[in-house]
Amino acid sequence: MASTLPPMLIIGGGISGLTLAQACRKENLPSRIFERDESPTSRSAGWGITLNSALSHFKSLLPDDVLGRLPEALVNKAAVEAGEKGDFTFYDLSNGDSKWKVPTASERIRVSRHRLRRVLCTGLDVEWGKTLASITKDESGVHAHFTDGTSASGSFLVACDGAHSAIRKLIHHEKAKNYELPIRFLGAGVTYTEREMSAIRNLDAYFFHGSDPRTDVFLYFSFLEAPGDNGAPETNQNGEKMYRSQIVTSWPYREGFLGRADPSDVPNTDTGRRSWMKSMTAEWAEPFRFVVQNLPHDCEIKPVELSDWVPQPNEKNVFDGRVVLLGDAFHAMVMYRGEGANQSIVDIANLLDLIKPIYQAAARPDDLDESFRAVTRKYEQEVVARTELAVLASRQACLDAHDFKRINEQSPLLRRRVIKEEFAELQK
Repeated sequence: MASTLPPMLIIGGGISGLTLAQACRKENLPSRIFERDESPTSRSAGWGITLNSALSHFKSLLPDDVLGRLPEALVNKAAVEAGEKGDFTFYDLSNGDSKWKVPTASERIRVSRHRLRRVLCTGLDVEWGKTLASITKDESGVHAHFTDGTSASGSFLVACDGAHSAIRKLIHHEKAKNYELPIRFLGAGVTYTEREMSAIRNLDAYFFHGSDPRTDVFLYFSFLEAPGDNGAPETNQNGEKMYRSQIVTSWPYREGFLGRADPSDVPNTDTGRRSWMKSMTAEWAEPFRFVVQNLPHDCEIKPVELSDWVPQPNEKNVFDGRVVLLGDAFHAMVMYRGEGANQSIVDIANLLDLIKPIYQAAARPDDLDESFRAVTRKYEQEVVARTELAVLASRQACLDAHDFKRINEQSPLLRRRVIKEEFAELQK
């Protein structure tokens, strides 16, 4: 039965927004999704995502035609089919010693962000090139106004517009600003031959991380595309099989780092960034040294701001319960525990459970505003209670990753789950 309500407006066509739109499609809930990018290929290829704790939720949200295409997004599909689970090992980069293996969920998959985004566009009419300018609310519903002069009206609006959410600013104003961590980050997307990657591939089929106790410089490595993956180049011009990888180095922004009086910021040019990454890693053990020292001149090197935002409820009831934040817009967190995408998926599952009865009712509730306000209150309470800890644990994991003496089995960097009481003890 078709809903009698105007559509849900989804602002943001990233992984969260697309997953929500697919969940609405599966449940036959009316929705429209808007994305500021001009097309699905406007951005660079992006990096990878690990789905673990929320994987069962994710699969349950997707229509069959999308779920059937999920293998297209897998990283190292051959390893997945061979049953390789991966260990996510943490290494001492000064000598190559394996220090810890991070506990894993019973099931997890590693996916390419851009290939997953392509899969999640299946069957959706994404409205591209739509940058939000403002939101208004009146007795007829909620209205999104875009910078191109167009607008859209709906019954409810979900902000999936990322860690620097414009909609969060409309709701929380001066309290919407992210907290910036004292860490600097550079990531490179690199293609190496199968021969060059043999030692790395023997460490793990998917990813690993580590730190240098002498400098507190951190490394994260993951494969993005492997031979046999959907859309991956099989060979180079010499007939060699290729692996595309994500290589991240990050370092503490503090006085005295590498003997420098002032904190070391991110260089302004690709040449400078590449040289800086090599200078920080010149004394690492192999094969970790190799992957940074051999960065090609044309590789993509991106600085990433490491910041977060601890979730807060919309206590002033801005937009009268018709607008909610979701995913990074609600609980931006740094990636050192890999929780962001998984927490966003749980957001979607919980929001859909609460809001479906309103859209699927045979008739509109007598007080539609109050119905949506009730949904918003319950949703925000659950998300804040669940993700406040996740943001803080991810923040602490990031800080620990750049302070080697703090790293142990109790650190959020290495723990799969930390309950609130245990996390409080870690802060003492």
